[in-house]
Amino acid sequence: MLNNNDLKIASGNIYKTFFKFMLPNMVGLIAMSSVTLVDAYFVSKYVSPVALAAVNIIMPLITIVFGISIMLSIGAAVLTGTYLGEQRIIKASAVFTKVMISITFISLFFSAVCYFFSYDVARLLHANDEIMVYAKPYLEMVSLFFLFQALEYSLSVLIRTDGNPYLASFAVLLGAILNFILDYIFIVKMDMGIEGAALGTGLSFMVSTCLLLMHFVFKKGSLKLTKYIGSFKEIVLAAYNGSSELFSEASVAIIAYLFNHIMEKSLGTFGVEAFAFINISLWAVNMLCYAVGDSLVPLLSINFGAVKYYRIQKMLMLARFSVIFIGVSAFLLFTFIPETIIAFLLNPQENKEAFNIALTFAEYTKYAFLFLGLNIVFSSSFTALQKPFHSVVVAALRGLILPVICIYLLPFIYAEKGLYMAIAVAEFTTIILAYLLWKNTKVIKDINTNLVNYK
Repeated sequence: MLNNNDLKIASGNIYKTFFKFMLPNMVGLIAMSSVTLVDAYFVSKYVSPVALAAVNIIMPLITIVFGISIMLSIGAAVLTGTYLGEQRIIKASAVFTKVMISITFISLFFSAVCYFFSYDVARLLHANDEIMVYAKPYLEMVSLFFLFQALEYSLSVLIRTDGNPYLASFAVLLGAILNFILDYIFIVKMDMGIEGAALGTGLSFMVSTCLLLMHFVFKKGSLKLTKYIGSFKEIVLAAYNGSSELFSEASVAIIAYLFNHIMEKSLGTFGVEAFAFINISLWAVNMLCYAVGDSLVPLLSINFGAVKYYRIQKMLMLARFSVIFIGVSAFLLFTFIPETIIAFLLNPQENKEAFNIALTFAEYTKYAFLFLGLNIVFSSSFTALQKPFHSVVVAALRGLILPVICIYLLPFIYAEKGLYMAIAVAEFTTIILAYLLWKNTKVIKDINTNLVNYK
């Protein structure tokens, strides 16, 4: 039977425990986010800049499907983590089984819709005739693998909660390496174009998923598939508790959808190509910060169940320092070498207009990197401490409410610059409101009040 000493989450050295979970998770999510970067690189260099715009057009949909997996997985991780901390192994396994069933059915539904109605879906995502040439075949191919993409993430999260973070990270890292190799083979050697990028990505997800399943085949932890699953009301609770993570992930999708529409309408395909770079940059930094936020969920939930308030405070401190470091690093890169970073995807000689738009966009967007990590930590912390409404509020502010307001309001005040400022202003405003909510939440006050008594 698994206990707190086995996990060492509620009893081991705080710093070792935090980095044992955070670093493998970061490696895994860097690898996971690199899949998008690798696809973008090969598509932009060996297919067409328009193909890169097509990938960016489809990305909001992929992000939403992925976000649903995150919502269910993180919500389930909170429940399983709490049950494991309370030594209720059967209840934890029941939650694990139900979330696997739910993700499977949801992913297959999205696959069917996107495959059979690919043209209509691409049109809804604002693909014009030029972009549609690449968007439709890309969506058809990538939709066939939605299930494996969703399961790869979900299994990696729950395996970490089950005390095996190294396998989770290794499997995702292996998938990323395989994606690079397959993209090179399918795109460069076999000249399969944008469909080759989608096929390589899908096969890499499939291999990672099969490797992650070995944790359960060889019974390396306490979680297992069980027929004693009980009511699916817990999945509704998990979805509610993890809904903030869907909003956090959806923030990239919503921003991408709105900007793709505006950029295509005002600047044409060049504008979409330029924003493709910005969107991928936001995706990459978000994923690094999500690694920290996701790591907090099992750590805080298990310590919360075990009434280890001192450890919760220390882990929160480490998480905040980590995302601040990530954000400042990204900000400095975009301050001192923006041309070098943009040239990774957009050739300044061949795509001068798109390159210059991206350079201007980056000059304003870089300030968002300073704040988005802390917003993610606020949201994840609320989730782990079973305050889903508070978590949803923070996620909705940065993922929907404030970006929409800023995108449509700021251009009236600052003209074109207002559009470029929208993301940074939304993140900055969110962090102020999130801090006020944090300071006035009862469970946080209780943890601070009883800090000395529960080391």
